[in-house]
Amino acid sequence: MIITNAQRIALNIPFYAPHVTRAMHRGQSFDERVYLYRLETDNDLVAHADSTVSTPVDHLIGQNPYAIMHDDRIGFGPQVACLDLVGKDAGVPVHALLGTRIRGRYPISWWDIDMAPADWVKEAKESIRRGYTSFKMKARPWWDVVEQVTAVGRVVPDDYRFDIDFNGFLLTPAAAEVLLHQLDDHPNVGMYESPFYLWNDLDGGRRLCRRVRKPVMEHFHEAVLHARASDGFVIGHAGVTETRQQGVLAASFNKPCWIQLPGAGFTRTLAAHLGSVLTHAYLPCIIGCELWKSDLIAAPPRVVDGHIPVPDSPGLGVEVDERAVGRYTVDERELTPRRRYRNRKRILRVTRPGPGKTQRVREFTDEPSYQQAFASGSLPGFEPGAALEVIEDDGSASFRRRHRKVCEEEKLG
Repeated sequence: MIITNAQRIALNIPFYAPHVTRAMHRGQSFDERVYLYRLETDNDLVAHADSTVSTPVDHLIGQNPYAIMHDDRIGFGPQVACLDLVGKDAGVPVHALLGTRIRGRYPISWWDIDMAPADWVKEAKESIRRGYTSFKMKARPWWDVVEQVTAVGRVVPDDYRFDIDFNGFLLTPAAAEVLLHQLDDHPNVGMYESPFYLWNDLDGGRRLCRRVRKPVMEHFHEAVLHARASDGFVIGHAGVTETRQQGVLAASFNKPCWIQLPGAGFTRTLAAHLGSVLTHAYLPCIIGCELWKSDLIAAPPRVVDGHIPVPDSPGLGVEVDERAVGRYTVDERELTPRRRYRNRKRILRVTRPGPGKTQRVREFTDEPSYQQAFASGSLPGFEPGAALEVIEDDGSASFRRRHRKVCEEEKLG
């Protein structure tokens, strides 16, 4: 079997709701751009995969998929498509190419960037409507995370779980311990991810794991693994082979993990196949495809009680939604709506309570600026009552003057 045609198709898939679009445009995460990979072979097989990353494909023509399917260097999308081809050719599901299946359903979690409490409430309600039972929340220091968690906790069932991801913004073990003790008592809180980056303070990681009640998780890092400085791991953000290796290493230390691979429906399906063979990857995977209007799958699986089925038919076991591909295909050079949004001016106002009824206010021109202010410790994070407001350019002279002033303040640091 030889690959005779390889395509990379650029798509701009809109987000499913206006409040999601607002948050995703403002924040630092993925956008509307998805790349669909299509491979054809000399024995008339066709395979598809998706990725948020653009990878060259011309060099795949003339290659035997059996020879390259485990090579992470060819790129995640092409690698998943090769696994699909081999599974179809051999008449076996992809999970049979990766190991021995030990579970037929795989847990999946809803994912969201940081949002105002009312918008997270909307997301939680939508996730429940779609069958999800857990929610990965991006906790950020320009919000009051206790207020956010409390608001969402009012609208979810008792067995619904929150995975709260700080991405290191708590900065130190001491600061992490203070806030996590406040969250420990909330019945829906399940796990804490990267309260600070544990590989920078292995002793602090071990202490924190002992002193808080809920598990502390970290992105896979061999120093953290060998120091036993976390309760478990996030695996992924890598090729299929490396992700599988991370899962095996985590299992060798009896550490649970979840698979995190941003993408659309083909990525979600690959995660289910991969998670079905990794003994300790039993925590809900994170894909993020629920935020787009389409996951590119012709008959997407239903999420039932927080799980999706692991396909048993040859290859990935799913087919592409050609109508969605036709609707959302764009020229690769076309900007995404998020990029067009980021090219315009705005003011981002971070507020927190001051003395009496006053507020302490700092204004910025873009998210990287206030991220750096919090990451450097220049601003106190996760304060009670903290909130973020986005002020868009209304074309007025007053906005232009105000924006210039904020730019000058940012230069001063």
